[in-house]
Amino acid sequence: MSGTSVGASVPPANGLTRIFRPLADRDFRLLFSGETISLLGDQFHFVALAWLVLQMTGSGLAVGTVLMVAGIPRAIFILVGGAFADRASPRTVMLASNGLRAAFVGVLAVLVLSGSAELWQLYVLAAIFGIVDAFFWPALSTIVPMLVAEARLPAAMRLLGIDFSRLSDDVGHA
Repeated sequence: MSGTSVGASVPPANGLTRIFRPLADRDFRLLFSGETISLLGDQFHFVALAWLVLQMTGSGLAVGTVLMVAGIPRAIFILVGGAFADRASPRTVMLASNGLRAAFVGVLAVLVLSGSAELWQLYVLAAIFGIVDAFFWPALSTIVPMLVAEARLPAAMRLLGIDFSRLSDDVGHA
């Protein structure tokens, strides 16, 4: 007879398969795929913003200050974002944050395409992007335990954090 007997044991999962187990959960899989696309968009935004500033000013200092203006409000407001994500629906906070960031990137695109973008506008939009971003990340951390079982939580967080340095630890400790 072909097939597997009922008493056959399933081989233990190695670290590489264990890290991907949260993707078996539909809700986490949807979150992971959507946020992977969103993260790529955010990274393209920062590269395009830096390139735009460099094209407008020719100054590395201006590039650094625009990126700093996005980073400092994120660092300052992330605690506020965390408190807010604990009290509100993390899903709503994430959707609002993604929507607002997309809107501000859209405003930036209109300014650039119309030829009316000025450096001060880039500073303002970068600061707003950073503030809105500060609400997103704590909400993401808050929603993950709601979507996956506790045993899969470390792997889920690593997948969303894309922490490949820790992935090698998982593989090594199968």
